[in-house]
Amino acid sequence: MNPTDGIDVRLQGVTKSFGSVVAVDDLTLEIPRGIFLSLLGPSGCGKTTTLRIIAGFERPSRGDVFIRGQRVNHVPPHRRDFSMVFQNFALFPHMTVAENVAFGLRMRRTARVERESRVHETLNLVHLAGFEDRYPRQLSGGQQQRVALARAIVVRPAVLLLDEPLGSLDKKLREEMQVELRQLQQAIGITTVFVTHDQEEALTLSDQVAIMQAGRIEQMGRPRDIYERPTTSFVANFLGVTNLFEGRVVGREGGEAVIAVGEAPVRVPAGGDLAVGERARVAIRPEKIAIVPPGRPGGLAARVRHVVYLGPITHYYLETPEGQSLVVYAQNTAAATVPWKTGDLVSCLLEAQSAFLLRG
Repeated sequence: MNPTDGIDVRLQGVTKSFGSVVAVDDLTLEIPRGIFLSLLGPSGCGKTTTLRIIAGFERPSRGDVFIRGQRVNHVPPHRRDFSMVFQNFALFPHMTVAENVAFGLRMRRTARVERESRVHETLNLVHLAGFEDRYPRQLSGGQQQRVALARAIVVRPAVLLLDEPLGSLDKKLREEMQVELRQLQQAIGITTVFVTHDQEEALTLSDQVAIMQAGRIEQMGRPRDIYERPTTSFVANFLGVTNLFEGRVVGREGGEAVIAVGEAPVRVPAGGDLAVGERARVAIRPEKIAIVPPGRPGGLAARVRHVVYLGPITHYYLETPEGQSLVVYAQNTAAATVPWKTGDLVSCLLEAQSAFLLRG
């Protein structure tokens, strides 16, 4: 492997079994230098085991692990070029902020002058200048998390591994830390592998998202691409709410298929291989549907069954005459129409070209 090929982490055919349980199943993955990759999936999908294999805390049953071109299957964790941040911060309570951040440099026998310079520089990066002499108990949860990040990046590792590091923070602080973490990663350009089960967190932070199920990658790509164009029912349903419809192909135009969902025509990109008359499963996100007065041509008739007001948006739960359930998200803007009420008859307009085809 060439360490200059731009790939910082490469897994080739990696399998990890615990007795009869296969946690990671023949996984092949390449992580280019400088990107922020999130491993996303439900509990038990193999994402944390994959992270631990990269770190060396678990050894693969089969397959190979490379960091910057070096095969590291039998290299112990302390000799691999990575840093890791855990959910519980794992700070040393008897050490000051500066001493916590300097710990890795001391273990590497970095000269004192350079050590102090790098600690100062890194604390500035995480907005903790002036906190050098405080102890972890004197810090808020967000500040402790910044100390943990500073300790991880001060040693300038090739790869930063994050195991749900924001999981113990409250919602508002977690959202603030997401922005700070992303800005920090972009500022220093470090290759980052982030494990989370939170879909919004993965979309917010990542250059690439790998959605895992049963030890395999179900789909990997840019957040927008995976959200807008999931390729399987599992991905569509895991990454947000999805309305699923059964329809019939009524036409083809270029690489698109026109699928009739009730009386509503839906254009589906990448559906050019479907034959006219063929049945197809299509899906559309709740925010891609508009509710309008009943009887609108090309609309899907429905009745409002339940309304949930959530401040910026309202969730409408509807049902078609055929018994099809669907969800619509409507922004509560100044220009928004009068809210619909439970029991109202309405039409649903499916946004052109926003549907996607589900094949699995």
